[in-house]
Amino acid sequence: MNINNIPEYFLWFIIYACLGWAWESFITSVPQRRFVNRGFLNGPYCPIYGVGALLFIFGTNAIKDPVLRFFAGALIACALEYVTSWTLEKIFHARWWDYTPRRINLNGRICLEGFLVFGLAAVLIPYVHQYISAFTAQFSPAVINSAFSIILIIFIADIVVTNRALTKFNRILREYQRAIDKRRLDFLEFIRRGRRVFEMRIGSTKRIRNVLSFQQRRILAAFPHFDSTRYEEALARIRKLNSDSRRNVIIERDVRKATARAEKKNAQATRATSRAARKKARRKANERARSNRKH
Repeated sequence: MNINNIPEYFLWFIIYACLGWAWESFITSVPQRRFVNRGFLNGPYCPIYGVGALLFIFGTNAIKDPVLRFFAGALIACALEYVTSWTLEKIFHARWWDYTPRRINLNGRICLEGFLVFGLAAVLIPYVHQYISAFTAQFSPAVINSAFSIILIIFIADIVVTNRALTKFNRILREYQRAIDKRRLDFLEFIRRGRRVFEMRIGSTKRIRNVLSFQQRRILAAFPHFDSTRYEEALARIRKLNSDSRRNVIIERDVRKATARAEKKNAQATRATSRAARKKARRKANERARSNRKH
């Protein structure tokens, strides 16, 4: 590793991060039959894939035996995934993925399937990287440095925006959890006083889209196992409200489309009826004219 080549290394990082984003979005979008931006950030990249690829390139470069490369790469990638999961949980008080349902896993942060996929990726990365390095090598240092500066600024700005959105999301969860707890205490007080049991409804599917930003709603949709370690109940309710809100939006959109199609058909039918009526009127007028000429 040469420190003077950091701009080029960064471009490698971004390229692999974009490839990882494309892969994650693809395997998530296909089952749901809709596009899902699987990235933690807003841009089309998953940084953990970029970091993992660089670790493969520089950490297993000297290993020629494919079997050793497989296990070395798998261990490196699993360690990275575990540390990333732990770090995100400590920073944002939330877990982004959970492999607990998988048969073989470690604290729900890594699993056997991931180990095997990472090992295979470590074996294949030298063959892929020869094309990536050849692609970046064809550009001059000036172009590389310019691209590095522009992309780095965008990348840092994306991190700042995402961090602000998640910090605000945690604040929303905290306030929502307080509201839930307060309503629960009020409910218990009503029971103690012998008053009639009433249904508690906290939140509204009509308002939830105004409370959460687009990015916050996107994260909920992209990470189905995203879970708060502090405000689990509040997150569960918000997730349901967001799902109901999205379902209502889809229903309203479908209703609008169906109404538009019906109105279009009605307009076409009206025009066809009008044309037929005009033709019939002209035909009768012509018949009357011929009849008058005969007389």
